[in-house]
Amino acid sequence: MAVGVLAIAVSIGTALGVMSGTLGAPAQVEKNESSNAAVSLAAWNGPARTQDTPEGIVPSVPSNFPGATLAPVGAVAVFAPWIKKAGALCSEITPAVIASLYSVENGFKYGPDTDISPEGGRGPGRFTTAAWTAYGKDGDGDGKMDILGVADPVMTTGYRLCDLVKQAQSWQKSGEVEGDTVDLALAAYDVGPDAVREAGGVPADKSGEVPAEQAVAAPFVAQIKSLQDSFALMLAPFDYNNLAAAVGGVVEAGLKFLGLPYVWGGGNINGPSMGGFDCSGLTSYAIHAATGVTLPRTSETQWGVGVEVPLDQAQPGDLLFGNWQAGGPGHVAIYVGNGQMLHAPTFGDVVKVGPIFAGMKARRVV
Repeated sequence: MAVGVLAIAVSIGTALGVMSGTLGAPAQVEKNESSNAAVSLAAWNGPARTQDTPEGIVPSVPSNFPGATLAPVGAVAVFAPWIKKAGALCSEITPAVIASLYSVENGFKYGPDTDISPEGGRGPGRFTTAAWTAYGKDGDGDGKMDILGVADPVMTTGYRLCDLVKQAQSWQKSGEVEGDTVDLALAAYDVGPDAVREAGGVPADKSGEVPAEQAVAAPFVAQIKSLQDSFALMLAPFDYNNLAAAVGGVVEAGLKFLGLPYVWGGGNINGPSMGGFDCSGLTSYAIHAATGVTLPRTSETQWGVGVEVPLDQAQPGDLLFGNWQAGGPGHVAIYVGNGQMLHAPTFGDVVKVGPIFAGMKARRVV
């Protein structure tokens, strides 16, 4: 499993190193962004930062969201904002713990075609009907609980694990169990609190003394722990440093579509089309949603709107242009501050935040 996760990390790293195209020539952008890939991947060597996501910024992701077919890059990107939000509910349960658990459960698969577990568990969290009835939450506040979607199962997992942490701490205090608190919570999540209390800790197979259905807890916990460092690194590029809390308007409008797949020619002032955005479709939507201004549709023609400003004077909401060709810029993004931009990169990738590319120019269109 650990090898599989590293392979996912490599595939995401590859996607981060592929620059975007718009209604132009994406191959040209690919060359420019490859130099930035080393910078992005180097940042993975540091610890993942925590993120407090304001309500209403992380988008609702229904079970029929098109990213369900884009695994692992698109799927992990779609899960990342919700994993970070669920991982901020209590200090003991980190985003890396939840990401590792969802990798073990079913590899971030979601939607109506998700496999059903032997126990009848459905969706990315593999909740049985009984468990979902008992613990399910409307994580995205859309008025329904979607067991097959992303937000509701992930937030349910976060709340459930945090509750089990509190229970485990009370068992430890009373001397009923021994072991690491998070390990105990994960074991209780897998085989139930009663099994953990009866075993006096994480149930493990000791000469056949533990029932087989409970003995699976120990390897389950061990597998999750073995993946946490990899997922902490993997989630780091999806940490947006409270951007939505610091800026509004154009940036906030675009951030609502984090994780949406890149679709060449996709998107307009009304939102995504054909299941996603290309780079100029995203900027067209965000500018119009925030200001009412309608931009031309391509990156080349958007360059003709507004006034150019020095890159070091760019403000959140300004547009950034790059991948310069004979006809003009082949890529456009939204500046979010601190050398970061929000953009729809290229085929196989998703709407995300990343470092600005060398040679980009800024334009204030509103």
